[in-house]
Amino acid sequence: MKNKDDLIYDLIFSEQTDFEINVSDYIQNIYKYEIFIKEIKEILKKSKVSVIKEGINMSPITAIWILKVKK
Repeated sequence: MKNKDDLIYDLIFSEQTDFEINVSDYIQNIYKYEIFIKEIKEILKKSKVSVIKEGINMSPITAIWILKVKK
């Protein structure tokens, strides 16, 4: 499992604006991906980072969260 704090740091402070996040790298049960995404978006909102565009690509073994942010 990857550290969620590292992901949050990258979303807030990196120069990158387009991300493809494999949700299964951060949570055990991929079917709870909506909770994970909601938590991350709340943190981004508090950090004044806006999600401009997002989508989810689901498969039986993983969920890929594709998003574009504005800092």
